[in-house]
Amino acid sequence: MTPVRNALPMSLDLCALGERSGRVGFWLLIAMLSWAPFPLGSNREWSWSLLVVLTAIIWFFWAIWAQFDLKMQSQNLGRVALPLALVLGVLVWSLVQTTTFIPSGWANPVWAEMTGALHRSDRGTITLNRWHTSSEALKLSMYVAVCWLAFSFGRDAHRARQLFNAIIAIGAIYALYGFELEFVGIRQFALFYNVPQSQLFLSGPFVLHNSYATFEGLAALAAISRLLDLAASAIVVSSGFRMWVVTTGRAIFRSGGAIVVATIFAVSALIASASRGGCLATLSGLIVMVMLFLARTRASGKVSRMWVGIISMVAFTALLIWISGDMLAERLKELFSAEMAKDLRPELWAASERMIVSAPLLGLGLGTFKDAYPMYAVRSLPFIMDKAHSDYLEFAAGMGLPAAICWWSAMGWAAIKMAVGIFVRRRDIIYPLTGLGATVLVAVHSLVDFSLQIPAVAIFYAAILGLSLAQAYSSQAT
Repeated sequence: MTPVRNALPMSLDLCALGERSGRVGFWLLIAMLSWAPFPLGSNREWSWSLLVVLTAIIWFFWAIWAQFDLKMQSQNLGRVALPLALVLGVLVWSLVQTTTFIPSGWANPVWAEMTGALHRSDRGTITLNRWHTSSEALKLSMYVAVCWLAFSFGRDAHRARQLFNAIIAIGAIYALYGFELEFVGIRQFALFYNVPQSQLFLSGPFVLHNSYATFEGLAALAAISRLLDLAASAIVVSSGFRMWVVTTGRAIFRSGGAIVVATIFAVSALIASASRGGCLATLSGLIVMVMLFLARTRASGKVSRMWVGIISMVAFTALLIWISGDMLAERLKELFSAEMAKDLRPELWAASERMIVSAPLLGLGLGTFKDAYPMYAVRSLPFIMDKAHSDYLEFAAGMGLPAAICWWSAMGWAAIKMAVGIFVRRRDIIYPLTGLGATVLVAVHSLVDFSLQIPAVAIFYAAILGLSLAQAYSSQAT
Protein backbone atom coordinates (compact mmCIF):
# COMPACT_ATOMS: atom_id res chain seq x y z
CA MET A 1 0.00 0.00 0.00
CA THR A 2 2.96 2.35 0.44
CA PRO A 3 3.40 3.05 -3.31
CA VAL A 4 -0.26 4.07 -3.52
CA ARG A 5 0.10 6.53 -0.65
CA ASN A 6 3.18 8.11 -2.27
CA ALA A 7 1.59 8.49 -5.70
CA LEU A 8 -0.56 11.50 -4.81
CA PRO A 9 2.22 13.62 -3.24
CA MET A 10 4.46 12.86 -6.23
CA SER A 11 1.72 14.01 -8.62
CA LEU A 12 1.24 17.20 -6.62
CA ASP A 13 4.98 17.86 -6.68
CA LEU A 14 5.06 17.51 -10.46
CA CYS A 15 2.10 19.87 -10.86
CA ALA A 16 3.79 22.37 -8.57
CA LEU A 17 6.94 22.10 -10.69
CA GLY A 18 4.93 22.81 -13.82
CA GLU A 19 3.25 25.84 -12.27
CA ARG A 20 6.56 27.21 -11.00
CA SER A 21 8.08 26.75 -14.46
CA GLY A 22 5.16 28.69 -15.95
CA ARG A 23 5.65 31.54 -13.50
CA VAL A 24 9.39 31.67 -14.17
CA GLY A 25 8.86 31.68 -17.93
CA PHE A 26 6.20 34.36 -17.71
CA TRP A 27 8.30 36.74 -15.62
CA LEU A 28 11.36 36.08 -17.75
CA LEU A 29 9.28 37.15 -20.76
CA ILE A 30 8.44 40.43 -19.04
CA ALA A 31 12.09 40.86 -18.03
CA MET A 32 13.19 40.34 -21.66
CA LEU A 33 10.65 42.88 -22.92
CA SER A 34 11.97 45.31 -20.32
CA TRP A 35 15.61 44.79 -21.28
CA ALA A 36 15.29 44.68 -25.09
CA PRO A 37 15.02 48.46 -25.77
CA PHE A 38 17.97 49.44 -23.57
CA PRO A 39 20.94 48.27 -25.71
CA LEU A 40 20.06 50.51 -28.66
CA GLY A 41 16.84 48.65 -29.36
CA SER A 42 18.84 45.38 -29.40
CA ASN A 43 19.79 46.23 -32.96
CA ARG A 44 23.33 44.93 -32.69
CA GLU A 45 24.50 41.37 -33.30
CA TRP A 46 25.40 40.72 -29.68
CA SER A 47 22.19 42.23 -28.29
CA TRP A 48 19.70 40.49 -30.59
CA SER A 49 21.65 37.25 -30.19
CA LEU A 50 21.15 37.62 -26.44
CA LEU A 51 17.43 37.99 -27.05
CA VAL A 52 17.46 34.74 -29.04
CA VAL A 53 19.16 32.95 -26.13
CA LEU A 54 16.70 34.43 -23.63
CA THR A 55 13.77 33.39 -25.82
CA ALA A 56 15.11 29.83 -25.93
CA ILE A 57 15.43 29.79 -22.12
CA ILE A 58 11.86 31.04 -21.74
CA TRP A 59 10.67 28.35 -24.15
CA PHE A 60 12.37 25.74 -21.96
CA PHE A 61 10.34 26.81 -18.94
CA TRP A 62 7.20 27.14 -21.09
CA ALA A 63 7.67 23.57 -22.38
CA ILE A 64 7.79 22.19 -18.83
CA TRP A 65 4.68 24.16 -17.90
CA ALA A 66 2.84 23.15 -21.08
CA GLN A 67 3.33 19.44 -20.35
CA PHE A 68 0.85 19.71 -17.50
CA ASP A 69 -1.94 21.17 -19.62
CA LEU A 70 -1.67 19.50 -23.00
CA LYS A 71 -5.38 19.96 -23.63
CA MET A 72 -5.04 23.74 -23.42
CA GLN A 73 -1.97 23.73 -25.68
CA SER A 74 -3.79 21.57 -28.21
CA GLN A 75 -6.69 24.00 -28.12
CA ASN A 76 -4.28 26.91 -28.63
CA LEU A 77 -2.75 25.24 -31.68
CA GLY A 78 -6.18 24.57 -33.12
CA ARG A 79 -7.22 28.19 -32.79
CA VAL A 80 -4.25 29.56 -34.72
CA ALA A 81 -3.52 26.58 -36.97
CA LEU A 82 -4.03 28.44 -40.27
CA PRO A 83 -1.88 31.54 -39.61
CA LEU A 84 0.71 29.42 -37.80
CA ALA A 85 1.02 27.14 -40.83
CA LEU A 86 1.47 30.17 -43.11
CA VAL A 87 4.11 31.69 -40.84
CA LEU A 88 6.02 28.42 -40.44
CA GLY A 89 5.93 28.00 -44.21
CA VAL A 90 7.58 31.41 -44.62
CA LEU A 91 10.26 30.51 -42.05
CA VAL A 92 10.99 27.24 -43.85
CA TRP A 93 11.25 29.10 -47.15
CA SER A 94 13.78 31.53 -45.66
CA LEU A 95 15.94 28.51 -44.80
CA VAL A 96 15.47 27.03 -48.28
CA GLN A 97 16.88 30.29 -49.65
CA THR A 98 20.18 29.58 -47.89
CA THR A 99 20.66 25.96 -48.94
CA THR A 100 22.56 24.69 -51.97
CA PHE A 101 20.28 21.64 -52.29
CA ILE A 102 18.00 23.30 -54.80
CA PRO A 103 17.44 22.96 -58.56
CA SER A 104 20.26 24.70 -60.40
CA GLY A 105 17.83 27.04 -62.09
CA TRP A 106 16.73 28.45 -58.73
CA ALA A 107 20.14 29.81 -57.78
CA ASN A 108 20.65 33.52 -58.26
CA PRO A 109 22.65 34.24 -61.45
CA VAL A 110 25.16 36.20 -59.39
CA TRP A 111 26.56 32.93 -58.03
CA ALA A 112 27.25 31.60 -61.53
CA GLU A 113 29.06 34.78 -62.48
CA MET A 114 31.10 34.72 -59.27
CA THR A 115 32.11 31.07 -59.53
CA GLY A 116 33.00 31.57 -63.18
CA ALA A 117 35.23 34.53 -62.37
CA LEU A 118 36.91 32.59 -59.57
CA HIS A 119 37.12 29.35 -61.62
CA ARG A 120 35.23 27.42 -58.96
CA SER A 121 32.32 25.01 -59.16
CA ASP A 122 30.44 25.90 -55.98
CA ARG A 123 26.68 25.47 -56.03
CA GLY A 124 24.71 28.67 -55.69
CA THR A 125 21.77 29.62 -53.50
CA ILE A 126 18.62 31.64 -53.92
CA THR A 127 19.85 34.30 -51.53
CA LEU A 128 22.61 36.71 -52.38
CA ASN A 129 24.02 36.47 -48.85
CA ARG A 130 23.58 33.32 -46.81
CA TRP A 131 24.73 34.93 -43.57
CA HIS A 132 22.31 37.84 -43.79
CA THR A 133 19.39 35.59 -44.66
CA SER A 134 20.20 33.13 -41.88
CA SER A 135 20.47 35.94 -39.35
CA GLU A 136 17.19 37.53 -40.39
CA ALA A 137 15.46 34.15 -40.40
CA LEU A 138 16.65 33.58 -36.84
CA LYS A 139 15.29 36.96 -35.76
CA LEU A 140 11.99 36.29 -37.53
CA SER A 141 11.74 32.95 -35.72
CA MET A 142 12.35 34.73 -32.41
CA TYR A 143 9.48 37.15 -33.06
CA VAL A 144 7.13 34.25 -33.81
CA ALA A 145 8.31 32.48 -30.65
CA VAL A 146 7.66 35.56 -28.49
CA CYS A 147 4.21 35.93 -30.03
CA TRP A 148 3.42 32.31 -29.20
CA LEU A 149 4.68 32.72 -25.62
CA ALA A 150 2.49 35.77 -25.11
CA PHE A 151 -0.44 33.90 -26.66
CA SER A 152 0.03 30.88 -24.39
CA PHE A 153 0.54 32.86 -21.20
CA GLY A 154 -2.15 35.37 -22.17
CA ARG A 155 -4.87 32.74 -22.22
CA ASP A 156 -5.05 33.14 -18.44
CA ALA A 157 -6.97 36.32 -17.57
CA HIS A 158 -4.76 37.18 -14.58
CA ARG A 159 -1.53 36.81 -16.52
CA ALA A 160 -3.02 38.69 -19.45
CA ARG A 161 -3.68 41.65 -17.18
CA GLN A 162 -0.19 41.47 -15.69
CA LEU A 163 1.46 41.36 -19.11
CA PHE A 164 -0.70 44.19 -20.42
CA ASN A 165 0.13 46.38 -17.42
CA ALA A 166 3.81 45.51 -17.83
CA ILE A 167 3.71 46.66 -21.46
CA ILE A 168 2.25 50.00 -20.38
CA ALA A 169 4.79 50.36 -17.56
CA ILE A 170 7.74 49.53 -19.83
CA GLY A 171 6.65 52.18 -22.32
CA ALA A 172 6.20 54.79 -19.60
CA ILE A 173 9.58 54.03 -18.01
CA TYR A 174 11.45 54.34 -21.31
CA ALA A 175 9.55 57.55 -22.06
CA LEU A 176 10.76 59.01 -18.78
CA TYR A 177 14.24 57.65 -19.47
CA GLY A 178 14.27 59.34 -22.88
CA PHE A 179 13.42 62.70 -21.34
CA GLU A 180 16.14 62.23 -18.71
CA LEU A 181 18.73 61.56 -21.40
CA GLU A 182 17.57 64.68 -23.22
CA PHE A 183 17.75 66.73 -20.04
CA VAL A 184 21.36 65.78 -19.26
CA GLY A 185 22.38 66.01 -22.92
CA ILE A 186 23.47 62.38 -23.36
CA ARG A 187 22.60 60.05 -26.19
CA GLN A 188 22.18 56.32 -25.59
CA PHE A 189 24.72 55.67 -28.32
CA ALA A 190 27.42 57.27 -26.18
CA LEU A 191 26.78 54.79 -23.36
CA PHE A 192 27.83 51.88 -25.59
CA TYR A 193 30.25 53.38 -28.10
CA ASN A 194 32.79 56.17 -27.79
CA VAL A 195 31.56 57.70 -31.03
CA PRO A 196 29.60 60.95 -31.37
CA GLN A 197 26.08 60.56 -32.62
CA SER A 198 24.11 63.35 -34.26
CA GLN A 199 20.44 62.87 -33.41
CA LEU A 200 18.29 65.99 -33.33
CA PHE A 201 15.15 64.37 -31.99
CA LEU A 202 14.23 62.46 -28.87
CA SER A 203 15.19 58.82 -29.41
CA GLY A 204 15.43 57.41 -25.88
CA PRO A 205 17.37 54.13 -25.83
CA PHE A 206 17.10 53.72 -29.61
CA VAL A 207 19.46 54.97 -32.29
CA LEU A 208 16.70 56.41 -34.49
CA HIS A 209 13.78 58.53 -33.37
CA ASN A 210 11.43 56.74 -35.77
CA SER A 211 11.96 53.42 -33.97
CA TYR A 212 11.44 55.13 -30.62
CA ALA A 213 8.20 56.65 -31.92
CA THR A 214 6.84 53.24 -32.93
CA PHE A 215 7.79 51.76 -29.56
CA GLU A 216 6.17 54.57 -27.57
CA GLY A 217 3.18 54.60 -29.92
CA LEU A 218 2.51 50.94 -29.10
CA ALA A 219 2.74 51.69 -25.37
CA ALA A 220 0.52 54.77 -25.78
CA LEU A 221 -2.23 52.77 -27.51
CA ALA A 222 -2.17 50.19 -24.70
CA ALA A 223 -2.41 52.94 -22.07
CA ILE A 224 -5.22 54.71 -23.92
CA SER A 225 -7.15 51.43 -24.16
CA ARG A 226 -6.90 51.09 -20.41
CA LEU A 227 -8.12 54.69 -20.04
CA LEU A 228 -11.09 54.03 -22.33
CA ASP A 229 -11.98 50.97 -20.31
CA LEU A 230 -11.69 52.91 -17.06
CA ALA A 231 -13.78 55.78 -18.43
CA ALA A 232 -16.49 53.47 -19.70
CA SER A 233 -16.83 51.66 -16.38
CA ALA A 234 -16.36 54.49 -13.87
CA ILE A 235 -17.35 57.83 -15.46
CA VAL A 236 -21.01 58.83 -15.61
CA VAL A 237 -22.02 61.31 -18.30
CA SER A 238 -25.78 60.88 -18.29
CA SER A 239 -26.51 62.54 -14.93
CA GLY A 240 -25.27 66.06 -15.50
CA PHE A 241 -21.98 67.90 -15.63
CA ARG A 242 -21.38 67.78 -11.89
CA MET A 243 -21.66 63.97 -11.77
CA TRP A 244 -19.33 63.74 -14.76
CA VAL A 245 -16.69 65.84 -12.96
CA VAL A 246 -17.06 63.90 -9.70
CA THR A 247 -16.86 60.47 -11.30
CA THR A 248 -13.95 61.56 -13.50
CA GLY A 249 -12.00 62.82 -10.49
CA ARG A 250 -12.82 59.68 -8.55
CA ALA A 251 -11.70 57.46 -11.43
CA ILE A 252 -8.42 59.32 -11.86
CA PHE A 253 -7.36 59.70 -8.24
CA ARG A 254 -8.64 56.40 -6.89
CA SER A 255 -7.78 53.86 -9.53
CA GLY A 256 -6.60 55.52 -12.72
CA GLY A 257 -3.83 57.86 -11.63
CA ALA A 258 -1.01 55.55 -12.69
CA ILE A 259 -2.61 54.93 -16.09
CA VAL A 260 -3.09 58.66 -16.69
CA VAL A 261 0.56 59.34 -15.85
CA ALA A 262 1.75 56.47 -18.05
CA THR A 263 -0.37 57.73 -20.93
CA ILE A 264 1.01 61.25 -20.61
CA PHE A 265 4.60 59.96 -20.56
CA ALA A 266 4.15 57.68 -23.58
CA VAL A 267 2.26 60.25 -25.66
CA SER A 268 4.69 63.02 -24.76
CA ALA A 269 7.67 60.89 -25.79
CA LEU A 270 5.91 59.97 -29.04
CA ILE A 271 5.34 63.62 -29.95
CA ALA A 272 8.79 64.72 -28.77
CA SER A 273 10.35 62.16 -31.11
CA ALA A 274 9.08 64.38 -33.96
CA SER A 275 8.60 61.31 -36.13
CA ARG A 276 6.00 62.20 -38.72
CA GLY A 277 5.40 58.60 -39.69
CA GLY A 278 5.31 57.40 -36.10
CA CYS A 279 2.83 60.05 -34.98
CA LEU A 280 0.52 59.68 -37.97
CA ALA A 281 0.64 55.87 -37.73
CA THR A 282 -0.22 56.01 -34.02
CA LEU A 283 -3.06 58.40 -34.75
CA SER A 284 -4.32 55.97 -37.42
CA GLY A 285 -4.31 53.14 -34.91
CA LEU A 286 -6.06 55.32 -32.34
CA ILE A 287 -8.80 56.33 -34.77
CA VAL A 288 -9.50 52.68 -35.61
CA MET A 289 -9.59 51.80 -31.91
CA VAL A 290 -12.01 54.59 -31.01
CA MET A 291 -14.28 53.86 -33.98
CA LEU A 292 -14.55 50.18 -33.01
CA PHE A 293 -14.98 51.09 -29.35
CA LEU A 294 -17.89 53.35 -30.26
CA ALA A 295 -19.38 50.70 -32.55
CA ARG A 296 -19.16 48.14 -29.77
CA THR A 297 -20.83 50.41 -27.20
CA ARG A 298 -23.53 51.38 -29.69
CA ALA A 299 -24.20 47.72 -30.49
CA SER A 300 -24.52 46.93 -26.77
CA GLY A 301 -26.94 49.82 -26.26
CA LYS A 302 -24.65 51.62 -23.79
CA VAL A 303 -24.91 55.07 -25.32
CA SER A 304 -23.38 56.78 -22.30
CA ARG A 305 -20.20 54.78 -22.80
CA MET A 306 -20.13 55.92 -26.40
CA TRP A 307 -20.06 59.52 -25.24
CA VAL A 308 -17.29 58.70 -22.81
CA GLY A 309 -15.28 57.42 -25.75
CA ILE A 310 -15.95 60.60 -27.74
CA ILE A 311 -14.94 62.79 -24.79
CA SER A 312 -11.78 60.73 -24.28
CA MET A 313 -10.88 61.08 -27.96
CA VAL A 314 -11.37 64.87 -27.87
CA ALA A 315 -9.33 65.14 -24.68
CA PHE A 316 -6.51 63.10 -26.14
CA THR A 317 -6.49 65.19 -29.33
CA ALA A 318 -6.28 68.33 -27.23
CA LEU A 319 -3.38 66.80 -25.34
CA LEU A 320 -1.59 66.07 -28.62
CA ILE A 321 -2.01 69.66 -29.75
CA TRP A 322 -0.85 71.01 -26.41
CA ILE A 323 2.37 69.02 -26.16
CA SER A 324 3.28 68.68 -29.83
CA GLY A 325 5.55 71.71 -29.91
CA ASP A 326 7.17 73.44 -32.83
CA MET A 327 9.49 70.57 -33.78
CA LEU A 328 6.75 68.22 -34.92
CA ALA A 329 4.85 71.08 -36.59
CA GLU A 330 7.91 71.93 -38.67
CA ARG A 331 8.43 68.29 -39.54
CA LEU A 332 4.83 67.98 -40.71
CA LYS A 333 5.18 71.11 -42.87
CA GLU A 334 8.03 69.38 -44.69
CA LEU A 335 5.52 66.90 -46.05
CA PHE A 336 4.17 69.67 -48.28
CA SER A 337 7.37 71.56 -48.98
CA ALA A 338 10.31 71.31 -51.31
CA GLU A 339 12.27 69.51 -48.58
CA MET A 340 10.54 66.31 -49.60
CA ALA A 341 12.42 66.47 -52.89
CA LYS A 342 15.56 65.59 -50.92
CA ASP A 343 13.98 62.43 -49.54
CA LEU A 344 15.71 59.33 -50.87
CA ARG A 345 12.76 57.04 -50.20
CA PRO A 346 11.36 57.17 -53.77
CA GLU A 347 14.68 55.98 -55.15
CA LEU A 348 14.84 53.17 -52.60
CA TRP A 349 11.28 52.14 -53.41
CA ALA A 350 11.96 52.16 -57.14
CA ALA A 351 15.02 49.96 -56.63
CA SER A 352 12.93 47.60 -54.49
CA GLU A 353 10.33 47.33 -57.22
CA ARG A 354 13.03 46.41 -59.71
CA MET A 355 14.26 43.72 -57.29
CA ILE A 356 10.76 42.26 -57.07
CA VAL A 357 10.38 42.22 -60.85
CA SER A 358 13.72 40.46 -61.25
CA ALA A 359 12.85 37.62 -58.83
CA PRO A 360 9.10 37.73 -58.15
CA LEU A 361 8.72 34.09 -57.04
CA LEU A 362 11.96 33.13 -55.31
CA GLY A 363 13.14 36.49 -54.01
CA LEU A 364 16.72 37.65 -53.55
CA GLY A 365 17.04 36.40 -49.97
CA LEU A 366 15.61 37.68 -46.71
CA GLY A 367 17.68 40.59 -45.40
CA THR A 368 19.75 41.09 -48.55
CA PHE A 369 18.59 44.58 -49.53
CA LYS A 370 22.05 45.99 -48.69
CA ASP A 371 23.69 43.44 -51.01
CA ALA A 372 21.18 43.87 -53.82
CA TYR A 373 20.79 47.65 -53.87
CA PRO A 374 24.00 48.49 -55.81
CA MET A 375 22.83 46.18 -58.62
CA TYR A 376 19.43 47.86 -58.90
CA ALA A 377 20.22 51.50 -58.15
CA VAL A 378 20.07 54.04 -60.94
CA ARG A 379 22.64 56.41 -59.45
CA SER A 380 25.46 56.21 -56.94
CA LEU A 381 24.86 57.73 -53.51
CA PRO A 382 27.41 58.48 -50.75
CA PHE A 383 25.56 56.26 -48.26
CA ILE A 384 25.25 52.59 -47.37
CA MET A 385 21.69 51.68 -48.27
CA ASP A 386 20.72 48.79 -46.03
CA LYS A 387 16.97 49.47 -45.69
CA ALA A 388 14.28 50.15 -48.26
CA HIS A 389 12.27 52.35 -45.86
CA SER A 390 9.26 50.21 -46.71
CA ASP A 391 8.96 46.85 -45.00
CA TYR A 392 6.45 45.67 -47.58
CA LEU A 393 8.69 46.24 -50.58
CA GLU A 394 11.83 45.01 -48.83
CA PHE A 395 10.15 41.85 -47.56
CA ALA A 396 8.66 41.06 -50.96
CA ALA A 397 12.02 41.66 -52.66
CA GLY A 398 13.81 39.41 -50.20
CA MET A 399 11.30 36.57 -49.77
CA GLY A 400 9.47 36.66 -53.08
CA LEU A 401 5.80 37.48 -53.58
CA PRO A 402 4.31 34.05 -52.64
CA ALA A 403 6.06 33.97 -49.26
CA ALA A 404 5.32 37.64 -48.63
CA ILE A 405 1.62 37.12 -49.39
CA CYS A 406 1.55 34.18 -46.96
CA TRP A 407 3.06 36.34 -44.21
CA TRP A 408 0.69 39.24 -44.86
CA SER A 409 -2.26 36.84 -44.99
CA ALA A 410 -1.37 35.55 -41.53
CA MET A 411 -1.26 39.12 -40.24
CA GLY A 412 -4.55 39.90 -41.93
CA TRP A 413 -6.13 36.84 -40.31
CA ALA A 414 -4.94 38.07 -36.92
CA ALA A 415 -6.38 41.54 -37.54
CA ILE A 416 -9.77 40.09 -38.52
CA LYS A 417 -9.80 37.78 -35.49
CA MET A 418 -9.09 40.70 -33.15
CA ALA A 419 -11.76 42.85 -34.79
CA VAL A 420 -14.30 40.05 -34.31
CA GLY A 421 -13.12 39.59 -30.73
CA ILE A 422 -14.04 43.18 -29.88
CA PHE A 423 -17.69 42.32 -30.51
CA VAL A 424 -17.91 38.72 -29.29
CA ARG A 425 -16.29 39.25 -25.89
CA ARG A 426 -18.45 40.47 -23.03
CA ARG A 427 -15.55 41.97 -21.08
CA ASP A 428 -11.87 42.86 -21.44
CA ILE A 429 -12.24 44.10 -25.01
CA ILE A 430 -9.21 46.33 -24.43
CA TYR A 431 -6.93 43.44 -25.40
CA PRO A 432 -8.18 42.83 -28.96
CA LEU A 433 -8.80 46.58 -29.24
CA THR A 434 -5.16 47.33 -28.46
CA GLY A 435 -3.91 44.51 -30.67
CA LEU A 436 -5.85 45.81 -33.66
CA GLY A 437 -4.75 49.40 -33.04
CA ALA A 438 -1.13 48.26 -32.71
CA THR A 439 -1.41 46.29 -35.95
CA VAL A 440 -2.75 49.34 -37.77
CA LEU A 441 0.11 51.40 -36.30
CA VAL A 442 2.88 49.10 -37.51
CA ALA A 443 1.11 48.44 -40.81
CA VAL A 444 0.90 52.17 -41.60
CA HIS A 445 4.41 53.02 -40.37
CA SER A 446 5.90 50.10 -42.31
CA LEU A 447 4.81 51.81 -45.51
CA VAL A 448 7.57 54.40 -45.12
CA ASP A 449 9.95 53.02 -42.50
CA PHE A 450 11.53 49.92 -40.99
CA SER A 451 10.78 50.06 -37.27
CA LEU A 452 9.68 46.41 -37.25
CA GLN A 453 13.23 45.46 -38.26
CA ILE A 454 14.42 46.75 -34.89
CA PRO A 455 14.32 43.71 -32.55
CA ALA A 456 13.08 45.57 -29.47
CA VAL A 457 10.16 47.05 -31.39
CA ALA A 458 9.37 43.75 -33.11
CA ILE A 459 9.20 41.65 -29.92
CA PHE A 460 7.22 44.41 -28.17
CA TYR A 461 4.64 44.25 -30.95
CA ALA A 462 4.81 40.44 -31.05
CA ALA A 463 3.97 40.33 -27.32
CA ILE A 464 1.01 42.68 -27.82
CA LEU A 465 -0.21 40.65 -30.80
CA GLY A 466 0.05 37.31 -28.98
CA LEU A 467 -1.68 38.65 -25.87
CA SER A 468 -4.43 40.28 -27.91
CA LEU A 469 -5.10 37.14 -29.93
CA ALA A 470 -5.24 35.07 -26.74
CA GLN A 471 -7.98 37.34 -25.40
CA ALA A 472 -9.81 37.78 -28.72
CA TYR A 473 -12.01 34.75 -28.12
CA SER A 474 -15.15 34.66 -26.05
CA SER A 475 -14.41 33.48 -22.52
CA GLN A 476 -17.26 30.98 -22.94
CA ALA A 477 -15.71 29.41 -26.04
CA THR A 478 -14.26 25.97 -25.67
